[in-house]
Amino acid sequence: MMSKGTCSKMRIVYGVVTVSDKGQIAIPVDLRKDLDIRQGDKLMVLKRKDDAGFTLLKLDMMDELMHNIQGDDEFFRKVKRGDKSAQV
Repeated sequence: MMSKGTCSKMRIVYGVVTVSDKGQIAIPVDLRKDLDIRQGDKLMVLKRKDDAGFTLLKLDMMDELMHNIQGDDEFFRKVKRGDKSAQV
């Protein structure tokens, strides 16, 4: 647990987890608290391009990102032109 007065937003390592025989892992409690992950929340699982691991994203955050992209006409103009700066 973080000590009082310590900014948890700067923390990037929350420990080590072990994969169970069912392929499950437990998300450390401090990380769940810092990211407000609760029972029943949906997480999107993304594999890294370099095969070094994966990333978990809260689905509600992904929904917000998709909503923002959906209304971003400039983003779609760049995609249509093949502009690399249109990457999210």
